[in-house]
Amino acid sequence: MLSIQDFVKREDLTRFQLDSYNWLIERGLQEVIDEKGALEIDIPDYALELGKIRVGSPRVNESGEGPVPRSPFECRLRNLTYSAPILLEFKQNGESVEVEVGYLPVMLDSNICMLHGLSRQELIESGEDPEDLGGYFIINGTERSLIIVEDLAPNRIVTTKETIAGKDVVVAKVFSVRQGFRSRVTVEKRETAGSGSLFVTFPGIPNRINLTILMKALGMTTDEILDQFDDDAKLEVTLNLELKDMEGAEAFDYLGKRAGAGHAKQYQATRANQVINNFLLPHIGNTEDDRKAKARYLAIMAQKVIDLDLDKREPDDKDHYSNKRLRLAGDLMQELFRVSFNKISRDIKYQLEKQHARHRQVNIKTAVRSNNLTESINYALATGNWTGGRSGVSQVLDRTNHLASIAHRRRVSSLLSRSHPHFEARDLHATQWGRICPNETPEGQNCGLVKNLAVGSVISPEIDEKAVEKYLHEFGV
Repeated sequence: MLSIQDFVKREDLTRFQLDSYNWLIERGLQEVIDEKGALEIDIPDYALELGKIRVGSPRVNESGEGPVPRSPFECRLRNLTYSAPILLEFKQNGESVEVEVGYLPVMLDSNICMLHGLSRQELIESGEDPEDLGGYFIINGTERSLIIVEDLAPNRIVTTKETIAGKDVVVAKVFSVRQGFRSRVTVEKRETAGSGSLFVTFPGIPNRINLTILMKALGMTTDEILDQFDDDAKLEVTLNLELKDMEGAEAFDYLGKRAGAGHAKQYQATRANQVINNFLLPHIGNTEDDRKAKARYLAIMAQKVIDLDLDKREPDDKDHYSNKRLRLAGDLMQELFRVSFNKISRDIKYQLEKQHARHRQVNIKTAVRSNNLTESINYALATGNWTGGRSGVSQVLDRTNHLASIAHRRRVSSLLSRSHPHFEARDLHATQWGRICPNETPEGQNCGLVKNLAVGSVISPEIDEKAVEKYLHEFGV
């Protein structure tokens, strides 16, 4: 029989944050570089590819002294940032050059921290508390902790009944996420006068668009569309097909007019391709070969909407904890690094092209201005203002006492607006039992939106589902 004391001894109370940060160092940063692949530079006979990325040992760039190792204790005393250099391999026309692109704040007691693996006596000699569990950063001498962010599960269809502008609407919604980009796609059934009943909304298209027109624009024929639905749903879909009867090319032109309204016809076709590839269900893919798969996915969403409308299924509970995911330090830092790296990629391109225009030797070492990346990451951690307009992601670590500091590192915050009621989201849900503490939540506008992990809760890491899909396919499921 496990007791709470056994759990605390066996499983560190902040180990999940350290594991997440270690994943960022080992694989997370490299994923961002692999997504980028190569930088397109407008210089004849010049190619620039990105290779391996690694993080060095913690050091502080002292003015006049250069990079010098500094302990966390000294960083606190002297208002320094405890960080380590990021070294990226560039391949200029096949020739490898390793360049320092910036500094990454180091999480205390992570694998790259100088305190990692020290004995109790060595920690005391370094000026550290041997009971401190780590899992936070030191930015300009201030200890800052990243709050765990509670978010809706990505790439998961949630079907609900809603009332919009006094009308009952059945909605299937999915947050499609690919490489940090998040696209909200909905399929809804609503009664309209003569323009059909099934509609899709997604970024890049103003207002909603008829489902069957979009499926035809994605390359499906009328028969293929009808084959995606069961007998009960076919009548609804047939009515929509007859109301807006278009062939594939005509449907694609219609989509182009909606996406590129007010622009030249040639641009409209380009815009339609861009919108379909990048904004419509990006997690499925972003090439023309993925379009039929996207149409089938939309059909699944529409089938769920029709089933719910016919009372053949229950609405999904978006407050159920199986529909939530917790974003830890590694995931949040990867998102921040991706945005910051995209900024310096544009700057590198500009600097290299400027060197070429001035007939100078094109040199990647002088083109990289490492301060840009460092300042971008440090600013977000110092202020808590994260990408996507979120605030309060990074907070000053509560050092009232030992328990308060541990509780702060296990705090969970929802992204919902504090000023709206959100009664259901604030309520205690049955599925939070054993995962979220039912008592520890602030009073006032944060009530129910800021929560704390229960002592016995375990955060499982995300795994690649391709291996599971492969086995299911082999078993004929």
